[in-house]
Amino acid sequence: MREYELMYILDPTLDEDGTQALIGQVEDFMAKQGIKVEKTDPWGKRRLAYNIGKHWEGFYVLNLLQAPSDSLMELERRLRVTDGVLRFITVRIDEEQAKLERFRAKKSAHESAKRERRGVEAPEPPTSDPPEHEKAEAETEAAATVDPVAVEAPPSETSPVEDSGEAEEKKETAGPGEEAN
Repeated sequence: MREYELMYILDPTLDEDGTQALIGQVEDFMAKQGIKVEKTDPWGKRRLAYNIGKHWEGFYVLNLLQAPSDSLMELERRLRVTDGVLRFITVRIDEEQAKLERFRAKKSAHESAKRERRGVEAPEPPTSDPPEHEKAEAETEAAATVDPVAVEAPPSETSPVEDSGEAEEKKETAGPGEEAN
């Protein structure tokens, strides 16, 4: 048994009862084929990336499955000929999870080898939080510390550029009817 995701798009013109009946029909067929449905997630009507037939919308349904490959091939054959199913796709996810686990193991082995070459021990995770009285002391020390930049006086209304006479030079270089910035 392998794990799969099955996404299928149903005809949006079906009413709610028709949609639920079609989802039930697909799940009944899966049960007859020995496919275990872990989760069914109806996403509802969504806009399609391109039109399928004359439809610009579709009712999306996502299923998480555990199935042998031969029964999955029969399910896909059945979905191809079922009226009301516009598109479907089946993705094997246990293979992707295995790749991810191999990648994580390789990465952690590489990092530990790097640490060994540098002579650095692996950092140990903290065993517990510091006691409450140490937390309270740290908070009071942080509150008592005053930031000197935040206490500075606000800047004066005239800037140093205007005080140095450069503002007058700017006015002189500006053309008639223009103001210097």
